[in-house]
Amino acid sequence: MKKFQILITIFIILTLSGQAVGCACGYFTDKSGPDGSNIDNTGDSQKDTADSQNDTDNTGKDTVSTQSPQKYAIIASGASYDSQHYTWFLNSTSMAYKLLKNNGFADENIYYLFESAKESNVDYQATIGNFKKVIEELRQKAGKTDTIVSFLIGHGTYRGTSSYYTLNGYNLSDVEMAGMFKNVKRDKLIFVFSPCNSGGFVDDLSGKNTVIITSTRKDEANSAAFIEPFLASFDGIGDANSDGKVSFAEAFNYASNNVSDQYINNNRAALTEHAQLDDNGDTISHEAPVPSGGDGRLAEDIYLK
Repeated sequence: MKKFQILITIFIILTLSGQAVGCACGYFTDKSGPDGSNIDNTGDSQKDTADSQNDTDNTGKDTVSTQSPQKYAIIASGASYDSQHYTWFLNSTSMAYKLLKNNGFADENIYYLFESAKESNVDYQATIGNFKKVIEELRQKAGKTDTIVSFLIGHGTYRGTSSYYTLNGYNLSDVEMAGMFKNVKRDKLIFVFSPCNSGGFVDDLSGKNTVIITSTRKDEANSAAFIEPFLASFDGIGDANSDGKVSFAEAFNYASNNVSDQYINNNRAALTEHAQLDDNGDTISHEAPVPSGGDGRLAEDIYLK
């Protein structure tokens, strides 16, 4: 577990020395449709039929087997556009994978999508077709007592009234992503976004037993590391109440404070990126520290292990 502390220390040192910065995205494929989400993915253009299916057999009974609560996770990072971002995103997703494994997530319950499927432990290339494939598998496997965690790392942007998450050759909108998860059975659903402009996902994903954490507001780019200290906090350094475990609320507070410290330690101007959290289903997010404004209570009671 000490590896996480070492990794985050190295990353922050690089950030403060000017050799590493955050996403600072702004990437958007001009081949997309009017809303930016209609890029044709070569090899992934098959019609998605998942929404036409259901979880019942011909007797109308639920076909999901009765079992103890399960933990599922999605780790994703799409097109990086340059070698430096590729390295950063690979490091972050690798950290997420190791963290999940160290906290008892079964390998078959971790879905790891990356720009290249050739990297270690990656299951699929991060295309829209494969992303839908993973959601469909979760729709078939997950039950009403299960927890699903998604670490969505990489680039993002905001256009019109929507935020977009960058996959390979496809900009996935907040509205489309919300629709994908709508029919997935679960108890708790947690989204952690690292991209620029990710705050725009809050209003569309907000709902019952759902935690949405974003590195920025919808109109902000990021230039500091958020996801790395967030992940590293679960090693124990984020344990604010000294109870021997780290909740998602504690991880959010720790990472938010770390971003602020990065600005101060690097003599930057006023803080221009503000991490957001919503977990009470009212579509309105709040900044650290949480609990605040009705948000943070659910996240206080959710742990990885």
